[in-house]
Amino acid sequence: MTTAGGAGALAFVTELAHEARTKGMTLGLEICNRYETNVINTASEALSLADDIGEDNVLVHLDSYHMNIEEDNFVRPVLLVGDRLGYVHIGENHRGYLGSGHLDFTSFFQALAEINYTGAITFESFSSAIVSPTLSNDLAIWRNLWNDGPALAAHAHSYLSTILKANGNDK
Repeated sequence: MTTAGGAGALAFVTELAHEARTKGMTLGLEICNRYETNVINTASEALSLADDIGEDNVLVHLDSYHMNIEEDNFVRPVLLVGDRLGYVHIGENHRGYLGSGHLDFTSFFQALAEINYTGAITFESFSSAIVSPTLSNDLAIWRNLWNDGPALAAHAHSYLSTILKANGNDK
């Protein structure tokens, strides 16, 4: 196993994948930035771990927030993962309103369309205005980029609907 988590992480996640299979579940390996984990930080590392696990119910979970820190662009990781992509988190570089940061969502969604991804895409954002103080501390949420959850959700829905439609994936 090439990930920093080593053999212990591989054994644990392999056992988890087997248990998930008995329950008819898929296991998604989410890439997270180096400040939150040392196990898998990139799409390539997630694929390597999935290969080491060797179960077809193990897929990769890409997260644009973490990709912004760990990947060199938004296209290569999506194309690399291809049909092994099982889940997507979309979030701004600062976890605020979509389109208010510097992330290149256009190329990201074009890459998703290129691999014919039709799975779940979930918007993820945090604000200590509504998140528990414990979680805010764990995630290092030191400032609030929003305080109105319904307004944020409505904006995210509109933004995602528009960008999906623009890339021919408005299902």
